[in-house]
Amino acid sequence: MTAEPTPEPAAEASAPGSAVEDAFVNLLAGPFDKVSITMPAALKARIAARAADTNFSAYVSEVLAREERRLALIDFLDYMDDLYGPPSAEDEARLDKKLEAMWAKYEAYQSGQ
Repeated sequence: MTAEPTPEPAAEASAPGSAVEDAFVNLLAGPFDKVSITMPAALKARIAARAADTNFSAYVSEVLAREERRLALIDFLDYMDDLYGPPSAEDEARLDKKLEAMWAKYEAYQSGQ
């Protein structure tokens, strides 16, 4: 018995993303499995309120995909630390300076300056 391959989701008309971005988009493209979870009633009520513009399953799937991306990034950063060592104090200071400059530009943009 041979399994039928799962068809790839149709590409969007927008500019193509990176391979990593495309892989994460495909996390939400299906095929789908139905699962049952148990959670506190108060948490379910809060999620249902936040998901009012969509549906509960789509909202939960998106949140879980976001968490999976976050964990994959942590795994990647750990791999880079293993490969090259952690960033030096000088690297961190240089990055802090760049982030502060970017944040200042963003705040100026937000305030209309």
